[in-house]
Amino acid sequence: MARTRRKATGHRGAAPRLALDADDAFVAVLIAAMEASDHVSADEAARAHDLIWATRRFRHRSGEAVGRRIERVRTLFRQQGVSPLVEAAARALPARLRPAAFAIAADIVLVDGRLERAEGRFLAELARQLRLEAKTARRIRDVIRIKNSA
Repeated sequence: MARTRRKATGHRGAAPRLALDADDAFVAVLIAAMEASDHVSADEAARAHDLIWATRRFRHRSGEAVGRRIERVRTLFRQQGVSPLVEAAARALPARLRPAAFAIAADIVLVDGRLERAEGRFLAELARQLRLEAKTARRIRDVIRIKNSA
């Protein structure tokens, strides 16, 4: 469940620091990827829907439960914006799941076979936040681009 907590900075009135679980983090990466170019194409929305149900994390869950999770994360996105949401997702994802999250994001932004400048910046920042090596991120992006060109 998504929640906020105060960052331990010692400053009064510090901005709340988002804390997500791994499932919320995956959904946050999906939503952020869809919003990377400031517009969500029908193809991106359809691909995000397909990816949610194709992942082992969500495949056997009820549509109602997943829908509530998606709506909760969308609300956080509207309230907090993309950067805090991506930062929280990067913190929440275990290292073993970070390449998969990056691949899912790349699959969404490359669904049309093109990488817009804003989408490229988003993927670069996401790779940095997820602490992926540049070589790994580039390989993932290249494979997804090839997959989506078929």
